[in-house]
Amino acid sequence: MNSIVTVFQFEIRYSHILNFSQIGRKIIAPYVKLAQSISVENQNSLEERLVLNFEDDEYLIIVAWDRLLIKGQNSISKYTEPNSPFQMPFLDILDKLRKLSEFGSIKNILFAINYIKKLDVTKDKLFDYFISKSLMPTSNGIIDKMNDIAIILESKEATKEEYITFGPYFDSSEILKRPIVPVKFDSLKEIDFVGIMAEYKYLKKTNEVSQDLFNELVIRSEKATNKLWKAL
Repeated sequence: MNSIVTVFQFEIRYSHILNFSQIGRKIIAPYVKLAQSISVENQNSLEERLVLNFEDDEYLIIVAWDRLLIKGQNSISKYTEPNSPFQMPFLDILDKLRKLSEFGSIKNILFAINYIKKLDVTKDKLFDYFISKSLMPTSNGIIDKMNDIAIILESKEATKEEYITFGPYFDSSEILKRPIVPVKFDSLKEIDFVGIMAEYKYLKKTNEVSQDLFNELVIRSEKATNKLWKAL
């Protein structure tokens, strides 16, 4: 069974737009008719956030005073193709933001994606299986009645950071316990199994964002998790 993308998020962080609550709605006006619903968080405050929810396509876009992000689930490939939602409306909104006189500069980007993969092991054996594959067997006795475990691998350099966190996946309830949750949990299919969950994150200092950059990060995450699946 191939791995499943339960959620991904691509976030662009930029200099604060102090009057965003006054101009933000004009920015998103051309895209209102495309979204199934729209909500406003922290309305009329410095930290106002506008949420465009494209429920039928299982993604949303948040436009805020300090960041722009897109979050989706299931097939990541539809966001890497030409004319994808990543290009339109996401990058189109970014282009409009950058044309504002109030816009300063992009500080960094953060890409995060969560995968789950089924293993041929029963639930009662999953914990011991994970320890045998990733830790010393004696680790099981360090803490009494240990019922969860995760391993974090990280790489930090001057302009980028890369992380992958992985651990046992007992059932679909695990998905909603993570920091980033799906747009439409009920639409995720074939997720009630026993296996491994992996969370991949990549932070990069840059002032340029493109479809090519997004595609590159998707490929990096897939290569990293494929190595992980083979190891387990």
